[in-house]
Amino acid sequence: MSKQMREMKDSGIEWIGEIPKEWSVIKNKYLISMLYSGGTPSATNGNFYCQEVGIPFVSISDMSNCSYVVTTAKHITESGIEDKKLRILPIGTILYSIYATVGAISELKVEATISQAMLAIQLNSKIDKSFYKYNLTAMRDYIFSNASGNTQFNLSAEKVRNFYFVLPTFSTQHRIADYLDDKCGKIDRYIEQQKQVIEKLKAYKQSVITEAVTKGLDPTVPMKDSGVEWIGEIPEGWIVCRLRNIGKPQNGLSKGGEFFGHGYPFISYRDIYRNYSLPMSVNGLAETTEEERKQYSVKKGDIFFTRTSETIEEVGLSCVCENDIDNATFAGFVIRVRPFNDDLLTAFAKYYFRSNHHRVYLSKEMNLVTRASLGQDLLKSMPVLIPSKKEQQQIADYLDKKCSSIDLAIKKKQTLIDKLTEYKKSLIYEVVTGKKEV
Repeated sequence: MSKQMREMKDSGIEWIGEIPKEWSVIKNKYLISMLYSGGTPSATNGNFYCQEVGIPFVSISDMSNCSYVVTTAKHITESGIEDKKLRILPIGTILYSIYATVGAISELKVEATISQAMLAIQLNSKIDKSFYKYNLTAMRDYIFSNASGNTQFNLSAEKVRNFYFVLPTFSTQHRIADYLDDKCGKIDRYIEQQKQVIEKLKAYKQSVITEAVTKGLDPTVPMKDSGVEWIGEIPEGWIVCRLRNIGKPQNGLSKGGEFFGHGYPFISYRDIYRNYSLPMSVNGLAETTEEERKQYSVKKGDIFFTRTSETIEEVGLSCVCENDIDNATFAGFVIRVRPFNDDLLTAFAKYYFRSNHHRVYLSKEMNLVTRASLGQDLLKSMPVLIPSKKEQQQIADYLDKKCSSIDLAIKKKQTLIDKLTEYKKSLIYEVVTGKKEV
């Protein structure tokens, strides 16, 4: 039968829509031979995690990239397995996230046990495994309407059991899976190439910034030893001081969750992490007192640093405020440095504290236990290079132009990735549901 003459019927299922007349739909529970929800052993009974040897343990963070194969560096002891009577799952078991990264799909490459944030699925002979996983992928947008939760989406095992799937003949399933493996593989490889280009552009941007704020723009200027090992030589007229000489640090506001989501502007950790310069309009709101708005104010010239995270890479990232934000306060996971004077121009500071040599300093000095944390004393001792104000402005103007050009190139690559990702998602849906014949 030609593609143009293929007869369709209503599946009766919202996310599926029309399917070929000879196809059927079936509930998930009739396709699975095992559906298992994991668990997390109690820390009060011993240290079960991050063992160098033991049973591999898959947590929700392993599912974040929605990859189709999972290995893990985390392990738990045999006593940890016994604590929650966890099941050790065989290689090839499908994993399906039901919490936080809802709808992420992976497959075990090693024997392992799993947390309760995901389901382990084994299939019966009615359905091809690859076709099944493409079914799960095709319905990922729809499952959010079946998920619950305000800040974190989650699904119950019972809801997953009652998902409806498309079911053509087994040979058709296999043909579709082979087709999508080929097409999606090519798309994924091209997307990965674009991501690598983006990473190279980001690295180039960082090198441009670091070179400009530590060496200046004139390659012929006489140089001198900075006295700081990882900075090396700097232009002869520049001054080296510590951040304590620039301004006073202040930790942010900490309040209960009931105070957020309404009230006055609130600068979040994410606002600092994502931006070199604060946007004039921020999304966060917090109910604050007049005294709090005075103590934790956000003024032109302020420099903010991320204070704590699970990784050193996310700590000490900076963001400047180029205009007063009236009545605003800032988060407790952030440190504000308010300069004593204008010796360090805000336009220069915007780039200076994002340079690579600060990452070296923090990596050497940071206290990393279970979380990385930037204390005020460590921040105060951070070396700061001060060119003349004229040169600071020249460097800032140069970097504004140079970084804008790099950011535009990154944006174009990201737009291409987004389009390819959307095309891949559409292709999977159209083929899995029979709307596109292969």
